[in-house]
Amino acid sequence: MELFHGTRQRFAQFDAAFKGTGESGDIDACWFTDNFNGARSHALYKNRNPGAPLVYRCELMPEALIADHSKPLAKQPAIAERLRRYTSVGLSCSLGEGADWHALKMPFYQTYQGKIFFNGHRGLSSNEVIALYLSCGIHGVYDWEGAWTDGYLQGTTTCSDAQ
Repeated sequence: MELFHGTRQRFAQFDAAFKGTGESGDIDACWFTDNFNGARSHALYKNRNPGAPLVYRCELMPEALIADHSKPLAKQPAIAERLRRYTSVGLSCSLGEGADWHALKMPFYQTYQGKIFFNGHRGLSSNEVIALYLSCGIHGVYDWEGAWTDGYLQGTTTCSDAQ
């Protein structure tokens, strides 16, 4: 899969430790788009770093396992198998088969007067989802932002551990 990364920084290797140096805030991942013009637009207009705009052309390694948020989980058997095998029962039971399968929820417990009570479910944060995927051996997510993708990107966004 060919991807592009727009920036104003020069570097030899992608590293999620440099989060927040562009636009992504504090999410532990590197961000890519599937088209050159979107990455170019990001480098020109959105990136907050000093320096001349630059677009990196990247190729994911063939063995990279990428979840696709635009497809139902039932059409991604390798992703489904990893999530069911390596996550807790409470989390794996929240996996849906439809288009919103990635809206993961964890059981939420609270303590009151020394007793633990189940208090429903809570959604996982972006960092929790990315950490979960990495712990399951999933290297990235295609169409991470879905319908919320910024129009200037002119395509989908992919986040990855960039390994």
